[in-house]
Amino acid sequence: MTHKDQDIHVLDFPGATALRNAGRTESPDPKVLERTRALVLQAIAADTDHAVPTASAAAVVVTSRFGRRRLLACAAAVAAVATGFAVLPVVGVGSEPAATVSAADLFNSLADRAASGGRGQAPYWKTTVRTWVEGDRTHTDTYYLSRDALVIKTQNGRTVTKKAPPGGTSWRVGTRQVSWGNLDKLPTRPDALRRILSAGAKGASAAEQTVRQSGELLTGSPASPRLRAALYRVLADTPGAEVTPGVKDGAGRTGARISWKWSDNVAHSPHDPNWIVRPSDGQILETMSTRAGDASHITERTTYLYAGPADKVR
Repeated sequence: MTHKDQDIHVLDFPGATALRNAGRTESPDPKVLERTRALVLQAIAADTDHAVPTASAAAVVVTSRFGRRRLLACAAAVAAVATGFAVLPVVGVGSEPAATVSAADLFNSLADRAASGGRGQAPYWKTTVRTWVEGDRTHTDTYYLSRDALVIKTQNGRTVTKKAPPGGTSWRVGTRQVSWGNLDKLPTRPDALRRILSAGAKGASAAEQTVRQSGELLTGSPASPRLRAALYRVLADTPGAEVTPGVKDGAGRTGARISWKWSDNVAHSPHDPNWIVRPSDGQILETMSTRAGDASHITERTTYLYAGPADKVR
């Protein structure tokens, strides 16, 4: 076989041809599913330089970029056949073929991390945000959101206080506004939560609305760990996501980039949403928009340097 004849398909490991031609299989043993999931999560962790604990005690000892890429390809391929997850293409390393990763498995992993996190109760939800919009300069501000006001500490040293509208601070969820005190009353069963988030929209518009509102709750609200986990599980079953591991955010931190592309079907949305998430703890590091049809053209970027509870304005 010459280099011209080599198979450059994404599944480039021995036996890949047979795997591709295998088609559907019977449901595997639960132990196989668990091992498959562990391999995928370990591969994601290796590629993002973060350790992601799993139910399996097996350790990944491969340290080279080639080894990590191949592990990722093998693990995701096995997951595709064994579990029926949608395996989506991601960017390769250098001139090597692209690997693959399951968007559903990544979101479920983020849900596990979010569920185990402790948020606690505090009077403020604090975010320190680095913002850039095409045509403008980057600036970093800190926001202290409470039940009845928003206090902004600007980069130039100013403090701005904005009172909440009548009814207090609230978030758009589906077709209604949900107040700070009622966030904990939202359902945490993914199917029930999805119905509320997508209310009033259909098709691609329902998927986009679900993603955008979930992102606002995950980054800008004091949602409980149970609600945060439920939001990620809703996203695991929302179509349109593509995953690219090993991407840097605006602050130089490494995570997995999740992209959605519905703009061809959603007339009012000229931009596609993108997130960079950290698989090790389920945090959204950054949200950004790209021009529809041109994923390399970033039009705005919001980098979350901190997002969490705060006892007081400092």
